[in-house]
Amino acid sequence: MKRKILLLVFVIFLILILVGCESHFLDGMEIEDEAETFVYNYWIAMINRQYELAKWYCIPDGIWYNKTDEWEEYINTNSKDEASTLVYFHYFYKPAEVIGDSIIVYAKISVDKIAFPGCGGILVDIFEYEMEVIETPPLGRLKLK
Repeated sequence: MKRKILLLVFVIFLILILVGCESHFLDGMEIEDEAETFVYNYWIAMINRQYELAKWYCIPDGIWYNKTDEWEEYINTNSKDEASTLVYFHYFYKPAEVIGDSIIVYAKISVDKIAFPGCGGILVDIFEYEMEVIETPPLGRLKLK
């Protein structure tokens, strides 16, 4: 009987220790990594043409909020006639940097315009962006400026 009680106390003790360590397991990412993941998710929304979702990652009426509308227009304009526009996220061409209250993320994006068979070749555009990510109050959520 004493053995079972001792084992139960030991198990409860381990559970309490692990609960106390939870934040260390979940917060293993640096703020630069979190910002890169955030920017990557923004571009995945753009690639999938989920423009309203992409705007969720931005400050309302901010630079990237308005840039989302520009990208939507760019994609739609280049997808007219017998062609399709494909947007690709390539990579981060420089490590993210913390500058003051902002994190600057450097993303490389390419666009291929693929004409349907018999109508031409592939045109490629490459864009390099310095994207500013900030923490917004009250919960400190990340947003594109």
